[in-house]
Amino acid sequence: MRNDPFGLFCLYYLGLTPEGEYRFQNGNQIAKRLNWTVADLLEVLRKQGQHPDVVLNTDFPMARHQADLQIAAETEGPDQLRARARGIWEEFRGRMGKRRDWLAEIEREREQDREQRRSRN
Repeated sequence: MRNDPFGLFCLYYLGLTPEGEYRFQNGNQIAKRLNWTVADLLEVLRKQGQHPDVVLNTDFPMARHQADLQIAAETEGPDQLRARARGIWEEFRGRMGKRRDWLAEIEREREQDREQRRSRN
């Protein structure tokens, strides 16, 4: 787990433990679990290319995947959750280096708001 990028991704971003159970934990809890400081945890994430700043600015729908996995955990077992997490991991790795276009996202949201206002009138 400590040097496994996929395992750390699952634990830190998806809330999936090595046992295949969904359990959201914050950075402090994860660092404690690994017998690290939070600074150690963030440094390892940085070295693996998955520091929170990098992930936030990567064109990848992390929040959607986090929610999907949380919902799936209610009905799926550990093996199914791990398989689902592997797919999320592969998609994430495929999008690394693709910068998120914040201005385009803001403009899309503005346009959606304008359309909703028009449809109400």
